[in-house]
Amino acid sequence: MKRLAILITIQCVLLTTLSFLCFAAEPSKVQETAPSFKGVNGPSYPLAQDSYFTDDFGNILMTINVLGQANHQGQVIVQEDADLATLITTVGGITPVANPKKIIVIRKYPDPDGTQLYKVNMKKFFKNGDRSSFVVLKPNDTVIIPEDNGISLATISSVMSLISGGFNTYYILKQLGK
Repeated sequence: MKRLAILITIQCVLLTTLSFLCFAAEPSKVQETAPSFKGVNGPSYPLAQDSYFTDDFGNILMTINVLGQANHQGQVIVQEDADLATLITTVGGITPVANPKKIIVIRKYPDPDGTQLYKVNMKKFFKNGDRSSFVVLKPNDTVIIPEDNGISLATISSVMSLISGGFNTYYILKQLGK
C-alpha cells in the first residue's frame, strides 16, 4: 500500500512538472509571432498590426500608437470611427507641458495622394470645439504629442537660480581674494 501511494505521488509530481513546462513554453511561441489583444471582451488571438479587427460584440477596432506628452503612452485600441478627441481621452489626456498646437499624425503607409504626415492643431478644438483640422485615424497610425518648448515659469526659475548661484560664487571668491 505504501509503494502504491509513493508511486501515485511521483506520477502527480511528474505530471505537474510536465504541465508547468508546457504552459511556460506556450506564451513565448505566441509572442514571437505577434502580440495578442488582451482587452476586455476582445479576441484572444494574435492581431495583425495594420488592419481592423472586431471584438466579441462586432465592434470594428484598430490599434493606434501614441507617443510624447500623453498621460498614458503606448499602443491603444479604439473603434474605427474614433477621432483625435476620442484618442486623447483614451490615453488620459495630455500632460501640462504638451503643445496641442503641433500634434502630428504619421501613417504607416501613405494615403493615395502620397501624404504620410499630418499636423493637427488641437488648441482650436480645446478652445471652441473646432474639429476642422482633425484627420481620420487609420490602423497603426502614430500620434505624436510634442512638448511645448516655449518659455515657462519653470524655465525662468532654472535660469534665475543658475545666474544667482554664479553671482554668489563670484562674490565669495572676490571676498576670499581680499
